[in-house]
Amino acid sequence: MSNFPESEEFEGHDIPQKKLRPGPKRIDIIQKPLAFPPPVSATKKHYTTRYKLRVISYLHHATIPTGPTSTRPVTSAETARRFKIPRSNITRWIKCEKELQDSLGTQQRNRVGKRRWPKMERPLHDGFIEQRKAGKFVRRGWFRSTSKALMSVHYLGVIFRFSNGWFSGFLSWYNISLRMTTNKASKVPADSYSAILSWAHFNRRNSQLRQPGGGGNELGDEMAEVGRYHLASICNMDQTPLPFEFLSGQTYEPKGSKTVWVKGGTSGWDKRQATLQLTIFADGEMRVLPLIFFKGKGTGMSILREKTLYDPHVIVKFNPTGYANSENMEEWIEEQLVPALNCKPALLVLDLFAGHKTDNVLDAFKAHDITLSIIPAGCTGIIQPLDISINRPFKDILKVSLSLNDFYFYFSIYFFTYTIVKYIRS
Repeated sequence: MSNFPESEEFEGHDIPQKKLRPGPKRIDIIQKPLAFPPPVSATKKHYTTRYKLRVISYLHHATIPTGPTSTRPVTSAETARRFKIPRSNITRWIKCEKELQDSLGTQQRNRVGKRRWPKMERPLHDGFIEQRKAGKFVRRGWFRSTSKALMSVHYLGVIFRFSNGWFSGFLSWYNISLRMTTNKASKVPADSYSAILSWAHFNRRNSQLRQPGGGGNELGDEMAEVGRYHLASICNMDQTPLPFEFLSGQTYEPKGSKTVWVKGGTSGWDKRQATLQLTIFADGEMRVLPLIFFKGKGTGMSILREKTLYDPHVIVKFNPTGYANSENMEEWIEEQLVPALNCKPALLVLDLFAGHKTDNVLDAFKAHDITLSIIPAGCTGIIQPLDISINRPFKDILKVSLSLNDFYFYFSIYFFTYTIVKYIRS
């Protein structure tokens, strides 16, 4: 005999029924398609219910043309490739399609309470946006000092502590996160277009053939590949810092680690650097050797022993600062650049470094028929070939070589420079 009471015992009692949602009934996705989501370029880590339904709707209704007048439905594999979603996910969503439709719009949103210091936080966020628009670094110290200054204005006499809890809540509220810089650029002037256009006009004007007797040329110029300039006489020279250690940046680390550390060498070497000077030519040939400037006098027994390890294709010089100056420029012109030009008129592209524009340097350029083309301020990251195509990949390969203790490659800069220029030229 059953332990459950007979049905007549429930007469007169209200049996609880499932509460119906008000409004019109939801139309099934198969009958009415949702808006298709656009193709994605990166894999998502989380999918909302609405996004899942839109992907299912795409699978039900999208078609692919197979001829002038014929089409076919898309497959789950094609849908997975389009939205970069694992195919197993889509299969699982289709199985629970009814549950997804019923739960749409019923999920509780994560709501954060009202902010305690709104009069301070809003201008703090506005100031942060202005700082980032200007391309300035914004770290925790800036938030600390600026927030305390704003508190003294808007909440006079109120004790405010810049705690980790408040700061993490502020970052979450305004969708701010700590990121690694992906591009470090100098300040681009507002009139960069007109400045670059004027620079291009200067180069074009100076590439025209000169008449006999003009510009100190008694015989006139011969027609070359670019006006009066041969490709072998068009060059770009630039100096770039070369750190002794690359300790900043990111590294792979097992998940869950609270500290990500890197081992440094001699204390303070991550703050020291040399200067690397590279020169490239328009025809892709290496005619001027790379030049490295180290800080120091270049004397002593340790330096003499070290010089035996230098790659013969790299020139090493010393000066008190480790940066190239006007005297180094004059030596470079006479010892390396002029012999590489073979007495041909040349066009040399340089940046606005002060050592490039002293009277002695300009006189040396004029004496050897070298036209100096100065890149407008703030535009080197846009139009200077070395900045755009050489310096960054060189440093990337250098980081890998140092991490593998390949010190020979550190001095064998010539090999990389020659290879990369050949690659770009081809």
